[in-house]
Amino acid sequence: MSAEPELVILVDEDGTPTGSFEKFAVHTADTPLHLAFSCHVYNEADQVLVTRRALGKLTWPGVWTNSFCGHPAPGESLQDALARRAQLELGITISRVTPLLPDFRYRAVDASGIVENEICPVFRAVTTDAVAANPDEVAEWAWTDPKALAKAVTAAPFAFSPWLVLQQAELSA
Repeated sequence: MSAEPELVILVDEDGTPTGSFEKFAVHTADTPLHLAFSCHVYNEADQVLVTRRALGKLTWPGVWTNSFCGHPAPGESLQDALARRAQLELGITISRVTPLLPDFRYRAVDASGIVENEICPVFRAVTTDAVAANPDEVAEWAWTDPKALAKAVTAAPFAFSPWLVLQQAELSA
């Protein structure tokens, strides 16, 4: 019995859903606009979790990024999608989920030519769990001071995902 394909929600320029498409097939050199999300997870010491994308990732393998990202499935709330991806990628539960950049949107082209084209609200969440990263998603991870992260992103943007660079710029503005 085969698993159901993972679907992403296609959206128009205003963010209104227009349909869905298989995730593995949507990310190409001509990626249509679709819905995603990013999350910055903090611990009780107010450190933020950064992750290095697994080397097997299709886009931006091996770069450092925010805690986790994903796509809500058709009919799935953003809250449920965030909880699902936190568990899948990091083996954690999250709480106190709040929007940081509710209108964030970006388009970026990977060195391989694959395009990310997303309406991607950005959230902050908290965990008290120990990270148990999924090696298919995360090569490395670290807790860091948010100001140190902002300084590192400014100093070496090439070492980070383009969406994290753009998010940091908006958060610092």
